[in-house]
This record gives sequence, structure tokens and C-alpha cells, in this order.
Amino acid sequence: MTTVAELKGSRIVEAGEKGSGDILAVDDSMMLLWLVDGESEWIPETGEPERLQAGEQIRELAGPGVLRFITRSHYVRLEPGDKLGFDARARAYHAVMEERNEDVGLALAEGLPVSRGQIWVDIGTGTGAMVHALQEHAATQRPIWIVGVDRASKMIDEAWHHQREEAPAWYVGRDLLRVKWPDGMFDGITALLLLHLVDDINLLLDRVYHALKPGGLFAYAVSADANPFVRMIMHQLSGPGDFFKQGQHQIRESILATGFEIERDDIYRDEIVMDNPEAMLQLIGSIGAPGHRGVRSDVLPPQSVERVFNLVWAKKPIHTVEV
Repeated sequence: MTTVAELKGSRIVEAGEKGSGDILAVDDSMMLLWLVDGESEWIPETGEPERLQAGEQIRELAGPGVLRFITRSHYVRLEPGDKLGFDARARAYHAVMEERNEDVGLALAEGLPVSRGQIWVDIGTGTGAMVHALQEHAATQRPIWIVGVDRASKMIDEAWHHQREEAPAWYVGRDLLRVKWPDGMFDGITALLLLHLVDDINLLLDRVYHALKPGGLFAYAVSADANPFVRMIMHQLSGPGDFFKQGQHQIRESILATGFEIERDDIYRDEIVMDNPEAMLQLIGSIGAPGHRGVRSDVLPPQSVERVFNLVWAKKPIHTVEV
């Protein structure tokens, strides 16, 4: 459960009032509910009913099911906001980082067995760098169907704005953990520079695993644990603490625990070179979490810094035992 304060910046989908005995139906997706006052009962299609009391806690209700109001109540349905702060910097992030991130995406896409008619999904798609890399990699295998998903709506807007006419893709602005994923539908899923930012990586990986066809691939790139670029960013942050939730090796352990088989991994290196330290500060400020935290100007960063990423290609076994 989450508190209202933790969801600051979230979008209100619906605010309403229900009387005693009224019903609110929830389809097979996830609903985020704040019961402002009153009392209700959540009745899922499968599982045990749960009594909900008013307060500042946000409840995640996984449909299908119905919410039955016991007393007259006010409620709010919410769509989570962009906790990492990318929305406020979407245009600057695209201008500064898109081409560089697409280069990482091309290295990740290299060797992926893409063929006509396949469906690929890029999660945490941002402004579409990995989608563009997949489009370029699959240039001789069109049409393939590519969907990019991200909860930062303005990043999605940038992705749509920079859509490539010769190979269209679809972009969806939704929180990955609150989407009802299909079973066994996708040929491949990619995640470019996402997994180290995810709070509940085990839940996300479980949904990725079940959404893939048997034999489907999950290809991802994350910051290596010893990444000079990240160390430099951490040195420039105004606020305390790390914005990474998972390290390279923690992610690998979660991948294996989910049931994936790692087919290949590699290290990708490049170097970011800026004209001066002030330009490097602007680059750091364009990145969601660091920019959201605040960047120190009393300490100047270097004009160039190496980036190191871990690239991993994992496969869902063809013969699996679904739990």
C-alpha cells in the first residue's frame, strides 16, 4: 500500500461519491483507489473479499472484481505520477540523451532473432530510443509490431513526436506494474536502462516472464555496478542517497530466480564528451532522478566521462512449468 503523500503528482482519473450498496466494477486491469471517507468491501473474482476503511492509504485493486460500498463514501481513482522526475525534463532529455541511448539500444538489438509478424514490447521506453534501435535492426524484416510503454506521459509525447514514418510503432502511457499483462503473447521484450530504477523488480520480471511466448527473449541493458558516469552523477547530486534501486548483480539474480535462462551477456562502453563542465551539468540535469534531486553547481564535473553498461539476453525456456 502507498500513502497519498507518496503519490504526489499523480493524475486523478475519477473522483466520485457512492451510496450504501452501490457497486464500482473493476475490469481485468489494476485500479489505484483512495477511499476518502466511508467504508467499502473489495470483492475480487477470485480470492477472498477485503474490507476497506477510509484513510490516507492508497489501495491497489487487481481486477476483475467489484467494489461494494457499505456506507456513503467519497473515493478517488488515481493514475501514478512520474516519481523519477522525467516528465519535467522530457524534451531536454530527448535532445541530450536520445542519440546516445539509441547507440546502446543498437548494441542490445544486435543478434536478436527478429522476424516478420512478431510482436515486441519495450518497457520503460522513455522517448523511444530502444524502439528506434529495434526498428533499425528489423529494417529487412518489416512489418514487425513494436509497442513502447512508459508511465511518464511527457516522455511518451516526445516519443510520438519523433515517430519514424518508415517504421511506425505504438506508444502507451501506463505504469508497467498496473497493467494487466497478457499470457504468452509477445515474441520479445526489451528494457533499456530501466531495471535499476524499479522498486519491485520481482513483480515486474514475473509479468514479463508470463507475457512472453515460450522461447521468447528478454533483452535488457543496465548500468554496470562500476560505472564512472553514475559515480560522477552521484557526486553532483544536491540531495542524499542513491537513485538506483537495484545493482547489476542483484538484477541478474532476480532474472534467474524468475525462471529465465541467460543466453549471453556483454559489456558496452562509450564516452560522453561535452564542450565544457557547464554543458555536462546541463546533461546531468536533463536526467530524471538526478535532475529531480537537484544538481550541485559548486563542484564542476569533468568534460568527458566513460559509461559502462551490462547487456543481457535472457530466454524464457520453451518447456516451462507455469505457477
